[in-house]
Amino acid sequence: MFTEQAIGEFLTSRGGLRPKTTAEYRKHLELFQKSFPDELPEKPQPVQVWLNAQVGKNGQALAPETVHARFRTLRAMYRQLQEWHPELINPMPLVRAPRLMPKAMRTFADEDLYNLFCQPLQPQERALLTLLLDVGPRADECASLTWDDVMPGFVVLRGKTGERTVPISETTYRQLQAIRNDSTHVFIGKRGPLTYEGIYKMVRRLCRQAGITGRRTSPHTFRHTFGTNYAASEGSDPKVLQDIMGHRDFKTTLRYIQNNPRRMARNHSRCTPLKILASAAQGFLFNDNQVMKEAEAILAQKGGEHQGKDD
Repeated sequence: MFTEQAIGEFLTSRGGLRPKTTAEYRKHLELFQKSFPDELPEKPQPVQVWLNAQVGKNGQALAPETVHARFRTLRAMYRQLQEWHPELINPMPLVRAPRLMPKAMRTFADEDLYNLFCQPLQPQERALLTLLLDVGPRADECASLTWDDVMPGFVVLRGKTGERTVPISETTYRQLQAIRNDSTHVFIGKRGPLTYEGIYKMVRRLCRQAGITGRRTSPHTFRHTFGTNYAASEGSDPKVLQDIMGHRDFKTTLRYIQNNPRRMARNHSRCTPLKILASAAQGFLFNDNQVMKEAEAILAQKGGEHQGKDD
């Protein structure tokens, strides 16, 4: 099978996906086609060599996460092609994926949030930040939010897992109502409804103004902040967290529950062995022998005073 035909059939099978996902598939496969312009590889070695040789525009090796994304695209394509063409050999089970090391979730510190919300924000900026922190929606879910989706206590979010109704606080509802307009969409830019990119640009700008830099300046950092803090709260329901965040797989929700920094901090403060030092110091300062000596000295002094008065 020719590579161009294989890519065309795969993209056809993925009709109805989000434009962002389709664009990512297309980008990965166009790079693959440049290396294999004729026949689609059916042996694992050339595919493995291609993955191992992935470099960026600067000539340096790509991050393992980027290479793994391309690996997943190829794996999905070969699986789909084999379903339609059973005679086609799928080499991907013998191709080694790049190893992904665990990474800490980037969240906003309490001071970051204070600095963000203490800025002189426009009503729409404040409404967006409040919504992001309150329920952790994705950027495209904010961009597609309409006034029909907003009701007292709830909003309807539409994302890659479909529609879901999630609760919002009274504060969020008031902030949204404060920017109500004649448009269908809630968040409006100069040329119409804010897009996915428009949401990102607004959040990045507000983060820079608040002194927050680096890779945390994105709407997804709000999503991680929401999930981390919600999971760390006493009595939080993991299933509710999954429903609010719109995770199809509960394993994704578990990332916010397991190794949660705030939960670990509370547990650590109760269990740290440094408390041994505090206990030891308490025992040293208030041991029985020392207390007895101080009491005897006080009694001896008082006894001498009484004796002087009798004389």
